[in-house]
Amino acid sequence: MRRDKSEIDFKSDIDEFIHLAQRWNALHKRLLNTLARLPEEVYQFTLQKISFHAGQSQTIQVEEINKPYMIILKRTDSESLIAHEIAHAYLNYTKTKNKLDDQEAEADELRKEWGFKKKQLCQTFPKGCLNCFNPHCSGSKSRNSVNSFSQ
Repeated sequence: MRRDKSEIDFKSDIDEFIHLAQRWNALHKRLLNTLARLPEEVYQFTLQKISFHAGQSQTIQVEEINKPYMIILKRTDSESLIAHEIAHAYLNYTKTKNKLDDQEAEADELRKEWGFKKKQLCQTFPKGCLNCFNPHCSGSKSRNSVNSFSQ
């Protein structure tokens, strides 16, 4: 089921920084795409229980936290990884301090069940680059955009 992204953006608890900062634009789109693809029950859970925040150095004044789960996203997080983190919250695993392999596997299975395929790691750089934003990867989106600006 696909949902209207403007409706999702309006209803979801996505921090202002992700909404407004141009360099986070791609993450904002991936987050909306992820939410658009979730099963209805999981989507409703996400609206009611999860807030999304940018993973960067910043101070946020929190007067009241009204949602039990907060997912901190990096700029390069894929739709698959976002769905995996939502699965952790959905499975109520975020309260556990030590994430065990079986919890990771269960969240990963749920992600697959929801139709999100795991991004393969780039083979051209030892640590991989998930979304191919790694500047060391010859196929990297960020490298290609840098090259196109320098020409």
